[in-house]
Amino acid sequence: MSRQRRTTDEMRQRLLGTLLADAFFTWPSALVIGLTLIAFFSGLTLFSGFQPWMWLVIGAILEVIYLAITVSDPTARREALSRMLQERFDPRDIKNLPARQRLQKALEYKRSIDQFIAKQSGAMQTALQETAREIEAWIEQIYLLGKSIDNFESNTIVERDRREVPTQLRALETRLQMETDPSVRAELEEAIAIRQRLLNDLQKVASLIKRTEIRMDNTVAQLSSVHTKLQQMAHTRDMDSARARRLAQEIHAEVSALSDIVEAMEDMYSSSASGYVGAVDKLSARIESTPAQSQESELDRFLAEDETRRRASRRE
Repeated sequence: MSRQRRTTDEMRQRLLGTLLADAFFTWPSALVIGLTLIAFFSGLTLFSGFQPWMWLVIGAILEVIYLAITVSDPTARREALSRMLQERFDPRDIKNLPARQRLQKALEYKRSIDQFIAKQSGAMQTALQETAREIEAWIEQIYLLGKSIDNFESNTIVERDRREVPTQLRALETRLQMETDPSVRAELEEAIAIRQRLLNDLQKVASLIKRTEIRMDNTVAQLSSVHTKLQQMAHTRDMDSARARRLAQEIHAEVSALSDIVEAMEDMYSSSASGYVGAVDKLSARIESTPAQSQESELDRFLAEDETRRRASRRE
């Protein structure tokens, strides 16, 4: 959770820096700076006692006002954030094709959701801004899940063991059948038991990766559902802040669950072959303990109540 908060804070700082940079390198900003320097070096005065350095103060004030207006512009913020997400969570970083396609879809849904929220006004827009921030964290977890799948597929130790352990196991079992010396048989049996446990763990890891891929699919489907339902809200009444907070909390819970899975996968990849057991069990426990998504979300309830109100209004 602390890592998730640090990521959110980092995103906000980077967004502010991007907005300031975008605003600074524009023609209005260049015009303000240029005219200020011209006035300063020309010695132009506005009134008796006016000093040339005062132009620098006036220019700085005008520049700050312009930057503040630009940074607070919702359209500029949305465009900068979309660009940042695309750069930071670039689908091209994901080698696994299905995972890369899922991330691309998630980014498309995020852009569309941002556009929808930008078109709203007043209480509706304010209420949904927290939801938009949680969706940013959602995108990050989808990206990290994709990277985790890549790590599994490119892990040389895991790939080597998956290829060699079954062959080693069969060879040891063949030797055991032919061996008659009791002490040698005991050593062979121990070696077989060690490799059998390793093979079981490797198979369990492969199974968990498949479940992680399914989890990633479900997460993108949930994001798609949020996107679709938000589009249905175009003609509804404003969402109250309490309901919007509950919607954001639902997404936050999903983000937290995905974050736990990503952390467990990182632990598994950092473990040596002998440490598979604990790391794999931890990942399995995280996946098993992840709460199932509620069948009826806050958006479902909101849309159902709004439809009921509209039907009642038509009957009147």
